Amino acid sequence: MKPALAFAVALTLGGSAATSAAVPAPQPRYPQAFATDLGVTQLIGETDADAPVSGVQIFVAAGLDRESASNNGVSALVAESILRTPVSTGDGPADTLPLRDAIESSGGSLTYTVDGRSVHYYLEGRSENLSALVGLFGKALAAPDFSPAALAVARKALLARVGEFEGNALSVGIQMFRRSYYTTGAGAPALGTAATLTRLSASDVTEFYRATYRRGAVSSSAVGRLAPQLGEALKTLAMGLGDGPVSAVVERARPIPGQAPRIIAHRDVSAPWVVVGFAAPAPNSRDFGAMLVLESLLSDAFERNSATTLGFLEKSVGAFYLYDSTPASLVVYVNGTQVDPTLALRELLVVSRTLSVKPLGATALHHFKTAAEGQFITDSVSLSDRSYLLGTFASQGLGSDSINAALSALEATTATDVQRVAKAYLQRYIVALVLPRQTDGN
Repeated sequence: MKPALAFAVALTLGGSAATSAAVPAPQPRYPQAFATDLGVTQLIGETDADAPVSGVQIFVAAGLDRESASNNGVSALVAESILRTPVSTGDGPADTLPLRDAIESSGGSLTYTVDGRSVHYYLEGRSENLSALVGLFGKALAAPDFSPAALAVARKALLARVGEFEGNALSVGIQMFRRSYYTTGAGAPALGTAATLTRLSASDVTEFYRATYRRGAVSSSAVGRLAPQLGEALKTLAMGLGDGPVSAVVERARPIPGQAPRIIAHRDVSAPWVVVGFAAPAPNSRDFGAMLVLESLLSDAFERNSATTLGFLEKSVGAFYLYDSTPASLVVYVNGTQVDPTLALRELLVVSRTLSVKPLGATALHHFKTAAEGQFITDSVSLSDRSYLLGTFASQGLGSDSINAALSALEATTATDVQRVAKAYLQRYIVALVLPRQTDGN
């Protein structure tokens, strides 16, 4: 019996189907988070006395959903420019450094990520220094350097990263699916393309910044031994931006047709990669816990006997639940360097169909829920990941204690839930194929 077919049969073993009987509420896995209203913004925090450092995510509603086809990449260009904006760390001219260097010289670190709904900046450092690091960041955020010379340097850095992205088959496949699925900027490349970045002018960047970097667009989440001054520092940061909210946006996605579309791209890769994209429920949906189970189940379908955690380059098949945009999505990839992609894709679809036909047995359900919880916890080990999940889940309706709420939704998931969600979401999909380029002589 083929591996995935045997796996599909095994899904139903281990006793009768689990029922929807109520389960006891689990003990919180993480310290209970809190929400603090700072007047102009909100801080969601999780106090962790065991953390040697602290981290804070600062979310700005300036993500891909606010870009258009003509200015794709502007969010990343703004963020890259902010990280390079000179700030004063002392009294003399020698104490003025680019923001990222100033943060590092103060013992911290600063990164940013552009996603569908926001650009989020992550600051990490010793707890007693974190509010000062936020203060440095607030200086650059309030008065970024968008001069032609500064933009040229930031653009060059982004173009190098775009080139690296184009060499990653998995990233290319996911991007192909997102572009095909979303009708708005949420489907565009996070860093833009060489063509769009080259076209962006100083006025484009300034206009986007003024429209999106506003007090009402800022929120934050923090994890670690939180200093009392952090809230005041975040309030000052928000007050440094223009008054008022940002305009509302509506993210939209195309209905996935029953006859699965296939989109193809050629890149300099050694073997084919396949990305299968599905629609998925939002974190505040009753189907969230079941989709977490399905993500873990599909991700481990081909490596379920592995004794170690494998990276995506080592796995035959993996899955990512993407909730950075609305609606959310699920992507499952097939790594052609590890397995025959045609065979793996066929077997993967057998698994998804089987899940929608018959509920999991009680033993199988317990196994996959435990695996899903383990994967969720593994994915939120770092302060960066935990602070991001706190903020993004809270913004999508899970409340301030959102990580524990997500784990509670997972614990409450029944076999009927998994079957219903598999039937609702896994039967329609888009297939993105990333194939090696054709070369002369082949």
